[in-house]
Amino acid sequence: MKKTYFASTLMLALTSGTLFAQALVTVNGQAIDSSVIDDQVASIRASNPNVQDTPELRQMLTERQVISTVVTQEAKKLKLDQSAEFKAALEQARADAAKQGADKKATFKTEWAVFENDLLGQAFAAHIVRQYPVQEKDVKAAYNDFSNFYKGTQEVQLGEILTDSSNAQKAIADLDAKKSFVSVLNQYSIDEAAKKAGGIPKAYVPLKDLQESAPPLYAAVKDLKKGAYTKTPLQNGNLYAVFYVNDRRNVTVPSYEAAKNEIGSDLQAARVDAAIQSLLKKASIKVNK
Repeated sequence: MKKTYFASTLMLALTSGTLFAQALVTVNGQAIDSSVIDDQVASIRASNPNVQDTPELRQMLTERQVISTVVTQEAKKLKLDQSAEFKAALEQARADAAKQGADKKATFKTEWAVFENDLLGQAFAAHIVRQYPVQEKDVKAAYNDFSNFYKGTQEVQLGEILTDSSNAQKAIADLDAKKSFVSVLNQYSIDEAAKKAGGIPKAYVPLKDLQESAPPLYAAVKDLKKGAYTKTPLQNGNLYAVFYVNDRRNVTVPSYEAAKNEIGSDLQAARVDAAIQSLLKKASIKVNK
């Protein structure tokens, strides 16, 4: 789900001192108090002390709270919170919390508020799905687009050596000298996780996906054969990457029967996302300074 409608303004507010204001954001006249975010941070850190209280975390939580507020406002306007189904789910959840003793936790009030809003969000999503159902013709059209997009294309299994500029050149020289990719990776890579995993992920990446999402990487590897590597490292800030094509093969497009359920779910999710984005665009969202 995209959450970038107000992110840049919000980040400025969160990093410029308004984090400590009483009201961080006002959504359609409803204030999101800084204490709400404080409580959510405390709840998260109580569950996982390794999580740091950072401006980035607070931005994420505030964005989520804004989206939740817009959705719950609309859900209540539609009286979804008055449905027997919603009330039964809420009552069951409260009973389960009491049975487990969760309602005695210091952070329960905050966690319950988040849960209740999430449940209303689910009710809103179900409402959108009912109002705008995905039909089989929609799924078939999406499948045809998907099939035509990947038909006759290839996918690659890539290894990556991530390092600095000088060591990237040394890594390429060692590969030129016929040293194995794994040995070169272990010598020069700064990615310890990649070393532990053996350097070659099991997953294959369709070249068409790279063409759309990472054009420089696509241009660098699209013509490389199995066992070849990029002769010029790709730069990303202060880091440099050498990519190795461990394998390449034709993309296998699944049958319609195999893919239709996932495609249907994706189309439903897209309609819910579009409805939420529409609410965000129409909402009055004011970052308090």
